[in-house]
Amino acid sequence: MRSLKKIFSKPRSEPTTIQEVPVTEVESTGKPGKLGEVEPIYVKSMELNSLADVQEAADELRAGNIIILDISSLMNHDPQELKQAIDQLKGICQGIGGDMGRLTETKVIATPKYISLQFRKPAT
Repeated sequence: MRSLKKIFSKPRSEPTTIQEVPVTEVESTGKPGKLGEVEPIYVKSMELNSLADVQEAADELRAGNIIILDISSLMNHDPQELKQAIDQLKGICQGIGGDMGRLTETKVIATPKYISLQFRKPAT
């Protein structure tokens, strides 16, 4: 019983000492902005006309934007080049931790890191 009293009893008050906390000055390195402000993520639409357009799409993904690619002109013009462009874009998405998927027959979506696509399972 005495051990319970020790646990639940108020401790005897001891004189408190105040310690000073050292102050450190911090130099601002970024633009002044609102506390907790988040940079916007854009959903950008692009046409994939050649392999050169893959680099532009990759730059947008690295900047954190979501890309919707219209592949219809390359699909009609050169299917082999389209396959190569899609493979390159898939590799870039995987390399940055993003995701990629088909929206329609002529539209593809590519996402940056932290944005995943959830694909619908086909009905059986």
